[in-house]
Amino acid sequence: MNDVDLVTAQAQLGDLARELNEAESIAVDVEADGLFKYRAKLCVLQLAWKRGDSLAIAIIDPFTIDLAPLGPALSRSGPVKVLHDLTFDARMLADAGIPIDNVRDTSVAARFLAEQATGLARMVHSRLGIELAKDLQDHDWSQRPFSPSQVEYLAADVRYLLALDAILSDEAANHGIAEEVRLECDYKLGSALRPPRDERPLHARIKGYGELDPVGRSVLRRLVETRERLAEAADVPPFRIVRNDVLVELSRCRPTQEHDLRRGFGRDRAARHSILWHEAIQAGLADEPEPKLPPPTPPPDLSARRALDRTLSTWRRERADERGVDPQVVVPGHCMEGVTAALLENGANGTDLSQGLLAIDGFGVCRVERYAESLSGLLSAAGSRSH
Repeated sequence: MNDVDLVTAQAQLGDLARELNEAESIAVDVEADGLFKYRAKLCVLQLAWKRGDSLAIAIIDPFTIDLAPLGPALSRSGPVKVLHDLTFDARMLADAGIPIDNVRDTSVAARFLAEQATGLARMVHSRLGIELAKDLQDHDWSQRPFSPSQVEYLAADVRYLLALDAILSDEAANHGIAEEVRLECDYKLGSALRPPRDERPLHARIKGYGELDPVGRSVLRRLVETRERLAEAADVPPFRIVRNDVLVELSRCRPTQEHDLRRGFGRDRAARHSILWHEAIQAGLADEPEPKLPPPTPPPDLSARRALDRTLSTWRRERADERGVDPQVVVPGHCMEGVTAALLENGANGTDLSQGLLAIDGFGVCRVERYAESLSGLLSAAGSRSH
């Protein structure tokens, strides 16, 4: 029988932290309240590890205890941490002051093993023959107390992770891709902890922004600013105030009468703020029309770059077929642009090309050693295909 401890008192954490430091590996999962609050916060931390011949599970309540004693166990010097799709978990733990490191991500291993569906429930079923309940995926985990069924649901998210990791790690080793999986896990962790790459203002990230005229884009900016203020005041996610598509439609038709505005919202509860939406539209109409950001200036060697991209994609698929692995193992998608740039910059110069490839985040020494020589011939191949 598995042991499940609900940890709600600081005194419980000292012995637990010491035991975790001695573990070989720790399964980790978190729950937050991002579907219900303006700013998501860590609501539950679930951990599982081997305790002798059994599996110990701790459900930790960060609302009642300081998680700092867990820092050493979750750090790079601590045991391996096993997560499934670590991006969200890593961000929430970092925000809570206990950043995680030394990780393995079972979703990465599954993807590199060419699994088409890599969700935790799917992988646990396919490798362990166990069905996971997912009926509480959208539960508000800020609510207390936890019912017995909720505790079991939380425990299930880490109960099988170590066994799944062992199976997938063996499969990765048998396919000769363990190092590539490790590199991708490290890259994914680093990406999770970096600031978002999209630095555009909030309204410019909304689907439909680019189809609006300059006045509509100004109106959308004002509407989004109003929504953010209302969401923060109510402590709910912005989409619970009003959906993006409603704001885009209002920016397109720009009703000037309040009764038209209410009709535009339909039954959406945001209609209760119709005066504020009306004021936002009027402010947007009075603003300087917002021009659409011009597309990036294409590089002067665009035709050569496109030919090389096509050649690289074909080469990657062929190398993957030769090894019987997923193309992501050969060159991850996030590295493709960097490989193209390294080839264009360094040509067939072996030493310079190797250095350029090593500089690509997530590419790794193992790929340089395996593929640099083969990659060096792609420029001439791409040139011949472009003519």
